[in-house]
Amino acid sequence: MVHIVILLTGLFAYSHMDFEVDRDPGPTGDPSLADMTRSALSILQKNPKGFFLFVESGRIDHAHHYNNAYRALDETLALETALLAALALVNPTETLLVLTADHSHVFTFGGQATPRGHPILGLDNKVSDVDGQPYTTILYTNGPGYSNPRSVPMNVTTPMESKNQVFTSAVPRQWATHSGEDVPVYALGPLATTLFAGTFDQSYIPHAIAYSACLGEHRLRCQGLDNYTSPLTTCVAPEVSSVSAANGPVVIASSVMADDSARPKSSCGIIKSAGIIGLYMVLILEYAVT
Repeated sequence: MVHIVILLTGLFAYSHMDFEVDRDPGPTGDPSLADMTRSALSILQKNPKGFFLFVESGRIDHAHHYNNAYRALDETLALETALLAALALVNPTETLLVLTADHSHVFTFGGQATPRGHPILGLDNKVSDVDGQPYTTILYTNGPGYSNPRSVPMNVTTPMESKNQVFTSAVPRQWATHSGEDVPVYALGPLATTLFAGTFDQSYIPHAIAYSACLGEHRLRCQGLDNYTSPLTTCVAPEVSSVSAANGPVVIASSVMADDSARPKSSCGIIKSAGIIGLYMVLILEYAVT
């Protein structure tokens, strides 16, 4: 007798799940993000038509709103573990993996001639040249870490104090805000290096995924056809970040949708399966996901 899973829901908390550092890893505790990723893949990979999996490490965002850098970075490592778990279970030649963020945070780090290997959660190796007091390497531009006069951090904390530390902010707010700089998009799999290169609007990403996986308006592409009618006859890598104009290139947000007859067609990168894993995180530090 074959059992077909149509719907599976796992609810482990009344609201948000615990931060990874607070999670009970025992048999009666909650699963990790990596555990849930493995469980989801074990079911979805049985579908011969492929799958779409969306994984979010949402508590990175929550920790930064609290100016709690320890938990934010620890949650980023939990996302990395989930990514490695997914990579061990899928075939990247027929599965597209996308890792990105919807925004960044008002989180920064700095120092003057700070040596390599310096503790990221500790004090800078120099004091302020204004008040002569120490400050942490990590700082926030707004949030609950503000005080006047500013709090002077000590370089002696217990492990629990380090986990709960609220880092200094420049402007008082009960809840730190998001910020506006660009965030990276990392991709691996069919057409990943072609579709996810350069700078583009966030709204472009689902169109690129649909193109790679032959979904929606691109559903005929994997059958050797373009979006509409004529068969593919050449294998020319498509230009996906701009189109040519008389005065130079014109950037467009989702050029994979502008597949008109004036542009070369491509039969490269046809995939056999529509397997997609969307590893979605609130990306704060570029180095934290490498």
